[in-house]
Amino acid sequence: MLPVAPEQNFVGLPGDVLHEAAANIWNSMLELEIERDDGLPIIPPDGERLLAGRVTIDGSWQGCVLLVCPKAVARKAAAAMFEIPPSAITDTELRDTVGELTHMLGSNLKSLLPSPSLVSLPDVTEHYNIAVAGRLAGRVLLRCEGQILQISLFEQE
Repeated sequence: MLPVAPEQNFVGLPGDVLHEAAANIWNSMLELEIERDDGLPIIPPDGERLLAGRVTIDGSWQGCVLLVCPKAVARKAAAAMFEIPPSAITDTELRDTVGELTHMLGSNLKSLLPSPSLVSLPDVTEHYNIAVAGRLAGRVLLRCEGQILQISLFEQE
């Protein structure tokens, strides 16, 4: 069987680009170190909860950005954003933080994709309970505070 040629209009972003977009936010805004981790996808330890944030990008390029983040990392990020102790962070603040980080990531990545396009408001859920459609256009695993995060980019087919 002959290999199928890649679609001419397909746009993907390498993991290094996704890492750089996240590192710029984590380092400058949260003052947290984030590094690439090419290990296994996120499998949370028993009892560890995850939050997943998604924004859609609509316009010349259509798809979505998905951030999957352990609550422990979200709590540390929320403490930095709201300038309060991690123990005082509420579930609402955790969700707001993951939503804001996802929106910032989506906005940064949107600038690298065909324009014009718009970024939606974020959806945030527990675990992986966010529907994504399309083909994978980029994925990277990152490590922050000893925990694994995942950023994925999906292009609508």
